[in-house]
Amino acid sequence: MLDGRSRNCSAGAPPIAIDPFAPLRQRFLIRCADQLAELKAIACQGDPLPGGDPLIKIAHSLAGAAGTFGFAEISARASALETLLINQADGAAVRAALDALIGDIERMLA
Repeated sequence: MLDGRSRNCSAGAPPIAIDPFAPLRQRFLIRCADQLAELKAIACQGDPLPGGDPLIKIAHSLAGAAGTFGFAEISARASALETLLINQADGAAVRAALDALIGDIERMLA
């Protein structure tokens, strides 16, 4: 039909839903890949891990954005890392949280 209504080729089939957040989710995934590279670079710096602003900012950004786009596990891991960094937790706990976050992001992007 050309009158502005959606065309449905199969009688009785529900209309195809369009996800208005799909472009934003795609941008998140691209940014997430960039942040993964940053996290890996920080992880390679050895112990003790730098707990300064860059790592806290990445963790904070991932915690919020991942949750917004339905990646609850990554959001929780990033939030846990951010909390450890803010509370100046010991290096082993920060390393474990960082490694877990990196692993989750790698699995999500695979």
